[in-house]
Amino acid sequence: MRPAIASTGTARRVLTILAVAALAASCSTDAEPPPSTPADTPAAEPAAAPPSATPAGTVVPLEGGPEGIVVTASGIAAVGVREPDGIRLLDAATGSERAFVPTSGAPRHLSLAGPDGPVLAPLEQTDELLSVDPASGAVLDEVPGVGRQPHDAVAVADGTIVVTNEMGGGVVFVRDGTVVSTLPAGPVQPGGVAAVGDVAAVADVQGNGIWIYGGEKLVAQAPLGTKLTHALSLDNGLAAFADTDGGAVFIERIDPQVTEVAKIETPGKPYGLAYDAKRKLLLITLTESNTLRVIDVADPAAPKMVTDLPTVRQPNSIAVDPASGSVLVTGSDPGDDSSLQIIPSGLLGS
Repeated sequence: MRPAIASTGTARRVLTILAVAALAASCSTDAEPPPSTPADTPAAEPAAAPPSATPAGTVVPLEGGPEGIVVTASGIAAVGVREPDGIRLLDAATGSERAFVPTSGAPRHLSLAGPDGPVLAPLEQTDELLSVDPASGAVLDEVPGVGRQPHDAVAVADGTIVVTNEMGGGVVFVRDGTVVSTLPAGPVQPGGVAAVGDVAAVADVQGNGIWIYGGEKLVAQAPLGTKLTHALSLDNGLAAFADTDGGAVFIERIDPQVTEVAKIETPGKPYGLAYDAKRKLLLITLTESNTLRVIDVADPAAPKMVTDLPTVRQPNSIAVDPASGSVLVTGSDPGDDSSLQIIPSGLLGS
């Protein structure tokens, strides 16, 4: 069944400019959360998934309730796991393990600073940011003090790493293995972050907004959806945001002001996001039904439904192998369904 997909215009630009002007004076270490978003508002979360049907592709058991996953240009998958906490480095084609990197806490989100790494791993339990060589498993940098429960991190075009300070609010900027500045003002509980050229676009998991940071400053802000979780960079200044509580995924232009390009209706607690840049496919996991939804975004203003595929249980995170086009999905259920799913590109229907 084809989901409703709607395009919208540029009405948010005025709100963005006004919001940034209002917030500019509050970018200080003692800034309070915006009054419209109480600090005790529950954060958006994926659905507690039911048992899965027969998943598409191949399923490889992977202990530890795997969460974040990335795949390098060389075909190495890095997966964050628990008990023991660490990063498992796998062959993306087969799921076979190459190395295990122990960490002081389980990384929930991972990102790549470049096509072949290093892997960026914020550690929520110890407030550290690790930089790991995916080829060797060597820890290249270990940066302490990157906020309180750092949730996600990305490297923007100039090499600055922007870390979302989930329980402290705002973001932390890291350069050359050192924290260079922080901006507590902004989102009350920042979650997912996407690098869009020189700026980082941050989703607030407590509220309904995105916050844009560049040059160690807050440069734009806009309301969006109901309650967001993940953020993903696309092409040509675009980013996608999972509105997990609102059952939708938004495509936004970041320049750095925010302009809505399209809204993709995706009921069922959308959560994990990935992008196949070669085939212009946006991949979305629906955690309520263990489903991978494939959307053609060759024309981002007119997204088209391609197919739905069954996934492993609790598909919280997803990545694309840039070489083969295969899709890797983590089954984040901590029990017997803890696994990694590998879906060949031929099953994606495009």
